[in-house]
Amino acid sequence: MTVEAAPEGAFAIGCASCGAVQAAPRAAPRGVLLSCRLCEAQFERTSGRSLDAALASAGATFLLLIPANLFPLMTTAAMGATRTSHLASTAAAMWRDNRPWVGIFVSLFLIVIPLVRFGVLSVVLAEVRSGRIGHHTGRAFRLDQELEMWAMSDVFLLALMVTYARLTTSISVRLDIGAYCFIAAGIMTLVTRAFLDRRAVWEAISPSPSVAPAGPAVICNACGFVLPETMNGGHCPRCGNTIHARRPGAVRRAAALTIAAFLLYIPANLYPIATLPIGFSSTHYTVLEGVRDLFQAKLFALAGVIFCASFLIPILKLVGMSWFITSVVRRSRRHLVLKTRLYRAVEEIGRWSMIDPFVIGAFVPVMHYNNFVYARAEPAAAAFSFVVVGTMLAARCFDPRLMWDAAEIRHHD
Repeated sequence: MTVEAAPEGAFAIGCASCGAVQAAPRAAPRGVLLSCRLCEAQFERTSGRSLDAALASAGATFLLLIPANLFPLMTTAAMGATRTSHLASTAAAMWRDNRPWVGIFVSLFLIVIPLVRFGVLSVVLAEVRSGRIGHHTGRAFRLDQELEMWAMSDVFLLALMVTYARLTTSISVRLDIGAYCFIAAGIMTLVTRAFLDRRAVWEAISPSPSVAPAGPAVICNACGFVLPETMNGGHCPRCGNTIHARRPGAVRRAAALTIAAFLLYIPANLYPIATLPIGFSSTHYTVLEGVRDLFQAKLFALAGVIFCASFLIPILKLVGMSWFITSVVRRSRRHLVLKTRLYRAVEEIGRWSMIDPFVIGAFVPVMHYNNFVYARAEPAAAAFSFVVVGTMLAARCFDPRLMWDAAEIRHHD
């Protein structure tokens, strides 16, 4: 794509959603929303953003995650006995029930990745705040951005609420210090997201050029840096990412992952996802039966949340990804802005479908009393987890710019 030089006081910015390159002011007035002129994707919202607040909340999140992992999470009491869980015991319980993949996902998404992500982000923001930016800062911030969707402390916050609300209807349950630390960490995760201005951080690490390339340009998928087409296949000077005009094999990889998720979606909903001892009677539950149980317990708000997260969102992701892939293959020129918006929504909301596996993980360690009163993950838990992870990976592999290329009778794959 050929672009013109940016006017004085502006810099060239590339859109990762449609491939357009345009000029943006270096110092946008507060409250101004910068959007792509072609697909209307949001570049930057200056209102409510603060580097100092983002640094403070990211550091607080990292510190809170330490006691959240070390201290007890929840305690239940029944039949003269008690059961106490730690965050790590949710993963261990999955291994005990021969559901190793669910245990791996819980360990990564709730323990390892959040600690790494917020530790890295705190260091990056501290370096930007102090002006001590090194050659590693851009790579570190790129790592933070890649880990963001997989750090699911905020998702587990909602899962913990569902677990506690359901347990209190039939058993004595107490949240321990680890749970309170995790609740605070989940809230601070959302606060960090609200305050963090990614564009400003990238510009502080390495300012974008005031003059865009005179000829065809390529855009770094990670940081939006606009580079001459000759850099295709090289490395971004700002974040170290490998530069590709379009993601290699985007359609093939996204199609393979979407088809696999479609195939797994059927057993994930037909077979039991968990056995839960509601009312001291262990019962097998499918995804929709779990929603029905919440409705019967008059927990209508939580039932609605679980129905959306575990049933509607996976369908939206599968249908949406199928539409995007078909659009590229057929070189459709219709509804490009709508499809691009839907793609961004699919990429954003996909992680929230992990609520159900996390609820199961929170239930199992504190509800295993004997051979009659117990909780465990069932076969559909692994299938459901793979549906969630598979659709998330499909969205990451896909390149929405291909839909715009198809409209211009160009095809990259």
